[in-house]
Amino acid sequence: MSEDTIMVQGHDLVKEVMGKWSFAELTYATLSGGERPTAGQAKMIDILLATFMEHGVTPSSLAARLTYLGAPESMQGAIAAGISGAGSRYLGTMQTAGEMLQHWLKGKPSSDLAEIAAEIVADYRARGAQISGIGHPEHKSGDPRTPKLIELAKQYECYGRHCELLLEIGEAYRKATGRILPVNAAGMAGAIIVDMGLEPLAARGLAVVSRAAGLVGVVLDEAHNPIAQKIWDDLR
Repeated sequence: MSEDTIMVQGHDLVKEVMGKWSFAELTYATLSGGERPTAGQAKMIDILLATFMEHGVTPSSLAARLTYLGAPESMQGAIAAGISGAGSRYLGTMQTAGEMLQHWLKGKPSSDLAEIAAEIVADYRARGAQISGIGHPEHKSGDPRTPKLIELAKQYECYGRHCELLLEIGEAYRKATGRILPVNAAGMAGAIIVDMGLEPLAARGLAVVSRAAGLVGVVLDEAHNPIAQKIWDDLR
């Protein structure tokens, strides 16, 4: 940055970005270290931002509402409280699923995915560990977002071996246990992110950006249609 220029990820904000790049394109550049995405990658980022923006009543939205109740002068504090819930059970699955898939595919560009999936399931079951990316606390019969994400990832050429392996893990788990744990949207998003060439940590970053926007809406709704006080009163 100089007296008359502002640089963002190596690009001149005024001359190159403003009016020419979309928010999704600049988000991708931020996640990739400055690389401008293809049209398909930009569209996929936009889709993922929309997918995880708002989920109704969740721990993050409740945290935001209750924090706003206690500190109505601090919208940013309420949003920060909600964002802090992006952990291993909610949103953070995008990162952990991506890490798992990337780890098991490293150095195996042509290995049979069904065999790798069976190894993953056996390993996690032996350790008593939860497999990231499969199962959902509400959508027991299948996350309705997942098939659409798969369809769109294929359409925009962001679907690859990480996505395929995640689907194989769900099938391998069914064969090993007799239980059906469908692939969830957060897991599929993590697979898409790494298939796009981004690192798994970027997936959590994308989730944070998306949910921050959603939480702005939550706080505005709390300001105009408050429910936090009733929640607090019912807990006492």
